[in-house]
Amino acid sequence: MPDPTTAPAAGPWRWSRRAVLLAGLALGGAGCSLSDPAVRGPVPAAGGSPRPTPTPTPLPPGLVRDVAAETALVAGARAQRRRTAADDDRRRDLLELLERTHAERATALAAPDPARRPTTGPTTGPSPSPSPSPSSGAAPGTARLVAQERALATRYRTAALAASGPEALLWGSMAVASGAFARGLGADQPPRTAAVAAHRPLTVVSDTAAVSALVAALHAAVWGYQLALGKLPADGEAHDRALAGLRTRRALQDRLVDRLRRAGADVPAAAPAYDPDGEVRDADDARLLLRGVETRLLPFAGLWLAAAARPADRAAALDTLAATASTATAWGAPLRAWPGWPD
Repeated sequence: MPDPTTAPAAGPWRWSRRAVLLAGLALGGAGCSLSDPAVRGPVPAAGGSPRPTPTPTPLPPGLVRDVAAETALVAGARAQRRRTAADDDRRRDLLELLERTHAERATALAAPDPARRPTTGPTTGPSPSPSPSPSSGAAPGTARLVAQERALATRYRTAALAASGPEALLWGSMAVASGAFARGLGADQPPRTAAVAAHRPLTVVSDTAAVSALVAALHAAVWGYQLALGKLPADGEAHDRALAGLRTRRALQDRLVDRLRRAGADVPAAAPAYDPDGEVRDADDARLLLRGVETRLLPFAGLWLAAAARPADRAAALDTLAATASTATAWGAPLRAWPGWPD
């Protein structure tokens, strides 16, 4: 497994040492792999008679329903991709991401411990598409996929709020991704997509440690927004959006700092400065910086969701994860299959 201290640091800048150390504590985790659920043949016992073949434990009805829904979306995304024009690269990429993501979800949900997730993506990729019939924009068949994604987003959000630990992150991540998939499918110009990465397991820490790690990450985010604002035209839409983002991040940080103080916990201090990778010279660099700022916050929001001990905190963490994923996409970040995990 890669050095865990690098997990939250992908993107266009380097973090302070304190933020990296906190992230290493929170997101490092010892590697784990999914045990093989296959039922093997009978093994002779000491007396020579074969042991009885174990009976697989049936899935609960709710998981059977969810696996069926995920499997249906695999087929639906594949069929829609075949109908999409060959030159509509963004839409075809999005549909391929859906196909791969839902196949991985179906595998995870059918496993003995879904929250551990497979450590690799599906072994087989989407089947090759025949020459598609030309289409433009959201094709008629897309409406069904959008409705299915929205239904899953609603159902999985409910499951996330009723769960705890990695299970809460599992359902919450799938809810956030399905909501993003629905919006992307309905857009005239779908967002870019990221490849489905190999799974990196999460080590759950206390809710106080998770909040501390997020506060440290927010110090860097606030600094990044301030730097970007200086390079965005003051009368432009991007400047207004960045200013709103800065206010949102400061408000969240203030609430979390108050919580740490009430709990008698140490509040992480901001570093004197943060060093972005590459000079931020113009508006394009500023947008790239903010894309990285929001992307970098995702695993910290996911850690908070997994660590939250109270229902109200779990709801706040899930809302933070969803808003962060949406804001990252608005700044040009690609859609992710498992937002909030340190993948």
